[in-house]
This record gives sequence, C-alpha cells and structure tokens, in this order.
Amino acid sequence: MKRTQDKLYPSKPDYWVLAIVGMLVLIGLAFVYSASLGHNPANPTYLLKRQALWVVLGTVALVAAARFNYRRIQLYTLPALGFGIVLLAVVLLVGDRVHGSIRWLGDIIGQEGSVQPSELMKLILVSYVAYWLSTKGAEIRHATYGLIPFSLIVGLVAALILLQPDFSTAVIITGVALSMFLVAGAVVWQLVAVGGLGLAFAALLVIGSDYRMGRIGAFRQAFIDPLEAGYHVRQTVLTLGSGGLVGRGLGNGILKFGWLPVGYTDSIYAVIGEELGFLGCVMVLALFAALAWRGYRIAAQAQDSFGAFLAAGLTTLLVVQALVNIGVATAAVPFTGVTLPFISYGGSSMVVSLVAVGVLFNISGHRIED
Repeated sequence: MKRTQDKLYPSKPDYWVLAIVGMLVLIGLAFVYSASLGHNPANPTYLLKRQALWVVLGTVALVAAARFNYRRIQLYTLPALGFGIVLLAVVLLVGDRVHGSIRWLGDIIGQEGSVQPSELMKLILVSYVAYWLSTKGAEIRHATYGLIPFSLIVGLVAALILLQPDFSTAVIITGVALSMFLVAGAVVWQLVAVGGLGLAFAALLVIGSDYRMGRIGAFRQAFIDPLEAGYHVRQTVLTLGSGGLVGRGLGNGILKFGWLPVGYTDSIYAVIGEELGFLGCVMVLALFAALAWRGYRIAAQAQDSFGAFLAAGLTTLLVVQALVNIGVATAAVPFTGVTLPFISYGGSSMVVSLVAVGVLFNISGHRIED
C-alpha cells in the first residue's frame, strides 16, 4: 500500500484541505436541511436527499481528481475549452429558462437537477489559463503574445456567459483569470488598462439593462423601499442579524418560513447567521480563510508552474465566490445569484467545487518539501 501511495504522491499531500472542505460540506448539509423546513415543510428532507446525492457524486469526482496526475490535465485543456464553449452556446439555444435567465441544460434528476455549463466552465477556464500561462514564460509581458490572446480567450467565455445573462459569474471568472495573469508576471499597467476597459464595459452593461439597474436600485434603497425593490436585501440582512451572538439554535430559525427568499441557495449564509449567530458566521469565514491559506500554500510549493497557476486559480475561484455570496448576505455588494461553495444547495456548484479540491489535493502531493 505504501508503494502505491508513494507512487501517487511523492510528497505528503495536504489532508488539511480535505478536513476543511469536509467541515464546510457538513455545515452545508445541515443548513440545506434547516432551510428546507421553510421551503417545503411537508417534505423537509427533499432538498437534503438531493444535496446528499450531489455530495456523493462530487466526492467520487474528488477522489478521481485526486488520483489523476494533475500534469496530465494539460493534455486536455484545449479540447475541454472547446467543449465548454460549445456547451455555453448550446445552452443559449436549447437551455431551460428560469426567472428570465437561460443557464441550465437538461434535466438529470428532475427539474432542479439541471446542469449549469457556466459552473463547469469555471473549472475548464482556470485549467486552460494555467496551462496557457505555463507555456508562455516571459512572453506574457508582451501584448502580442500575452495580453491580446489572453483577452480574446477570456472575453469570449465571458461574453457567452453574459448572454445567458449571468453577470456575476462573468465577473468572477474574469477576475480569477486576471489574478492568475498577474501572478504569472504580467505587466501591471497592461492589466490596469484592460481592467479599466472591463469596468467601463461592465458599467455600460449595467446602465443598459433595466434588470441590472433594478438590482443596483434595490441595493441602494433596501431600507428606503423595504417592501418592494429592497425586499430581498432587507430580509437577508435582518435574518443574518437576528441571531445575535450565538443564534437561535440549529433548525430554530424563524425568518426562513416565508420571509427570506431562497434561503437554501443564495441566502443560506443569512440562515447560518440567524441560527448560529455571529460566532457561527465567523466560523464559516474562518474555514474559508483556512482554505485560502492551504490553497495558496500548495500553489507556492508546487513543483512546476502549471501546478502553481492551477492551484492559485482554483483557490481564488472558491474564495472569491464565497466572499461574493457573503458580501450579498451582509449588503456589502448588490444582490446577485452566487452560491456559497460547499454550503448552498446546487448540484453543479457542489460537484465542480469538490473536483477543484481534488485537484488541489493532487497538486499538494507533488510539491517542494519544506
């Protein structure tokens, strides 16, 4: 057995990553069940059973990713990127329209089991960008070989996601790619210029969309117009703060019963705040901070540039998405439909997040020893 382990992982892999994510997943299962009490009181285990199934599938995928030498991923990044782009195009043509957005493709386990291609594309794009950066070396500092092709690749993916429309995912995926580009040694002024153009374009998209302007208006008027535009923001903040220091107790939340919209997905952090209080919220934040520490440590100790860029990108993806979700719950950013990794209900998000952790664990077993 030891020989097999040594062959799979020349260095001792980082089991802390698995422990941290395991705790987050258990918290997620507990609060998906708790939020289900308000979503479907007649069948409170309905969402829990479905989420548990996604956790099992995601765990199988995590194990597979952990045992598959991450360096071989480089062989499949370009075909995977092409496949992901095709999926994003197909979902625009035949995807399921839900609440005005076309983000889901097909039903795997009933209506709520649809696959979300943009979630898969997060993993694909981070892998492709890591491979692309690892092959460029110092060339990325030249606009012709670095900035321009990088912008075209990321811009195409972001544009397809924006067409769904899914503004928040497009922003997150672009931001993660830019952070990887910066880590790889890009010229800062080039990134500042591209970032400025990107922000200007994003502002135009917001101004030109009544829906997005409505989100901004709801954010600004959350407590001025609490029963209309600001209802969701206000209820999320009230739910989050109603738990005080230690909360009402697991399962004892009140506002999830008809007052808090989508408490089992986008607003699940507010349910945690009501039931576990400030200390429970800090605990979740501490777990994500610990995940960031271990993930970036894995990136810093990776044996090759591909592993370093891949670990940094995956860690940034998970942590940024968590911060955006928590920012929405605390009214620090306008409301947007971003799940809390490992905790919110959702199959595509859970499986993709667990695969990302499997890859991180894999890279940690091929690192430079302290």
